[in-house]
Amino acid sequence: MKAAEILFTGLFVVVGAIYALLALNMPRGQLSYPGPGFFPLMVGAFLLLMAVGCFLQAIFRREAGDAAAGEAAARAPAQRAYAKTVQLLLLLVAYGVALKPLGFPIALFGFLLLAIRIFGYRRWGMALLITTVIAVLSYIAFVEWLKVFLPLGILHDLLVG
Repeated sequence: MKAAEILFTGLFVVVGAIYALLALNMPRGQLSYPGPGFFPLMVGAFLLLMAVGCFLQAIFRREAGDAAAGEAAARAPAQRAYAKTVQLLLLLVAYGVALKPLGFPIALFGFLLLAIRIFGYRRWGMALLITTVIAVLSYIAFVEWLKVFLPLGILHDLLVG
């Protein structure tokens, strides 16, 4: 299993590197006025960093001892992972439905908060803080900075007048 995981994460390192290199050929613009290559370069760098982290984790992680015990123990987490995947898919559909009436910031806040809870983070205070920071930064980055039109929903009436 470890060899397959190393190979798989290594493939993502290569994909991330190629993506970032291709993005370098696009005009990046400036921070105040980003060009069409700015976002792909950020995505490529993020993908590359995450893939390298997963690759290193796969290399340096210790293998479990007994194969029979490991197989039985692997079934329960696989079933939990499947349940979390289904929950996240349903949450993503709910986000898509709620995006227009609630607006981008509120829908994103709710999506992120519930996603954090689905993946097992139990401290409400920190989950609320993380979710608020990500929602605010996403709004600033996409709506204010990149001028992407995203629905404000019920916030439109509060912000406009």
